[in-house]
Amino acid sequence: IKGYHKQHPDEELPGNVFDPMLAAYLINPLANSYALDRLQTEYGCNENEFALLCQTLANKVDDMGMTPLLRNIEQPLAVVLGDMEIAGIRVEKSGLKQYGIEMTRKAEAVKQEVIELAGEEFNIGSPKQLAHILFEKLGLSSGRKTKNGFSTDADVLETLAQQHPIVEKVLLYRQYSKLISTYCEGLTKQIAEDGRIHTTFIQTETRTGRISSAEPNLQNIPVKTELGRQLREFFVAEPGHVLLDAD
Repeated sequence: IKGYHKQHPDEELPGNVFDPMLAAYLINPLANSYALDRLQTEYGCNENEFALLCQTLANKVDDMGMTPLLRNIEQPLAVVLGDMEIAGIRVEKSGLKQYGIEMTRKAEAVKQEVIELAGEEFNIGSPKQLAHILFEKLGLSSGRKTKNGFSTDADVLETLAQQHPIVEKVLLYRQYSKLISTYCEGLTKQIAEDGRIHTTFIQTETRTGRISSAEPNLQNIPVKTELGRQLREFFVAEPGHVLLDAD
């Protein structure tokens, strides 16, 4: 439904329209995929039996008492999500770019502090080299061990933060690096010619019915840290409009 609506936004969907993907999602919200070929295999229909597949799914949805849910909520919602994807969300590209420059400057400064505390040059982004510095050279108590050596993930480092100042600096460097690569650079590439990001809202991702977002994922923009909150300021409303963030 959403794909058809986006191609024909001015047309009103007929009352008897049926979305097999949404129907299959209601029947089994735990499935890994609702692709048409997978549904055809699961319900014993070949590629030329699309109508049969739809009828089979419709009957099962009806047997489960969910036809009103499909007709009155899920399918109309698909049209709304299509409209949201077409509209997109405005992003201040120049502000985001300047924010990236500032984060890069801070990351480089923290990197130099880490190197000074380590007493040698090394690749902070390499778990193996970082583990060598922390656990062999500086003698910090090693935590969880993986097949590639001692773990240097965030959970492990946070438990070591009181043992040496280098740990806090490494965590800060990682925070800056993620903001730069995932958000500053990643989001900038996703800004279309109209100055807006047109994400894809996924209606069949979670068993709870919550909508997810992809390419890019706009639901994981950081909010718990001050740096993350600054990033959110570049998502703006058009003049004369209000941007509402609700959960």
